[in-house]
Amino acid sequence: MDARVFSRMKGTKRYFRYGGMAVLLLTLLLLFATVRFDIKGHFDGLFLLKGGKGWKYELKDDLYVGDGDRVVYSIDFGDPRYRISRSLHKDNPGQPYLYYEWDAADGSGFIRNFLRNGTQLLTCFGRFLGDDNENVHGLFVGGGLPASVTGGDNVFMDETGMAYFDGRRWYHVWCNVNEGLISAITHKPLPPSQWRFLGSKVLDESNKSLVISSSHEALLDGTPLRIDRYVYLNAGDTYFVLTIKITNTGHAPARYIYVYGDEPWVGNYGTSAGNVGWVKDRLIEYETEVDSSRYSYAGIFDYGNDAIGEGHDFTMTANFIEWFGAEKPSVYFSNDSGVLNDASGLKIPLSSNSRFIGLEWGPRLLMPQQTVYYTLAVGMAGHDPKTGFPVKPEVHINETQ
Repeated sequence: MDARVFSRMKGTKRYFRYGGMAVLLLTLLLLFATVRFDIKGHFDGLFLLKGGKGWKYELKDDLYVGDGDRVVYSIDFGDPRYRISRSLHKDNPGQPYLYYEWDAADGSGFIRNFLRNGTQLLTCFGRFLGDDNENVHGLFVGGGLPASVTGGDNVFMDETGMAYFDGRRWYHVWCNVNEGLISAITHKPLPPSQWRFLGSKVLDESNKSLVISSSHEALLDGTPLRIDRYVYLNAGDTYFVLTIKITNTGHAPARYIYVYGDEPWVGNYGTSAGNVGWVKDRLIEYETEVDSSRYSYAGIFDYGNDAIGEGHDFTMTANFIEWFGAEKPSVYFSNDSGVLNDASGLKIPLSSNSRFIGLEWGPRLLMPQQTVYYTLAVGMAGHDPKTGFPVKPEVHINETQ
């Protein structure tokens, strides 16, 4: 072979070798320039999403409620730890137990509470995006697991927030919570997605009980408030206890309203059809305020509203929220979050697709270094076997709560 030809061939090989490396490097640079990597260490799968926070794509190892519409491609790895846990307990029928996963750094996770009859109550915390499209971190009910988020329809979304599985299907119990602070001065809301997440811990754990905390800081009218939250669960209970501790760590008084509520879509995700309010001794079919000194709990019942002729072909699923302590909230049922129209004296039926139960404490004044506590029980109600009317489970509050 002519030496010059051989030399040209060697040069061509070097060109393709180095040129190929350059193309690969350029491809990687373009990939990193257009894809935002959000790897939390959950490894529930690999999910490619379009758009989001100025990027063309996002690559994630987990999905939250609010992500589903952006999914381009997904591989769900499932949860082998869950399958192992189930196999370990299959020889103990009738024994309730807890299975949970919690990411302390991210402030998100879920708890599966397996009840005595083999049914299951799933509660997700901090697995959703707020209305401002920012992640909510900490002990706030909401969100779902990747298989539910990417399911593509409301049947899959039944398994989000708090949900009940009776062995055949999932029933929606609570949705993403509408919770937060409102300035009593400017009336500006301050939702959890705008609070600074300080961290979370699993304080106590076993397959029978669980205690988790999350801590936050909210800047209200220039005054910092520290908010510590504690969730207590026991195997076999159809509720959890939530304690909220708010401390004014600033130098000026804070004037605020604290709100907790939900348009829960009880029974079937995506629809309020059939949802009416309930308290201990009656159904609530119209927008109204509940006397929280007379009643200590209220909820939504998927029964059908006679006031608008809905009939009673619904799931009969019911939830409840119970309040404790000397400071009573204002409690109301309405057709929309934060809006109660019964002040006009008109009877307005609960008829919207966002039928709402709300609790509000305040307006109140919190002095510097002063602390206030709110304690709630949030869960699913049972039924009277004779009447079918909802029955709240007996709630146990430990001294540490």
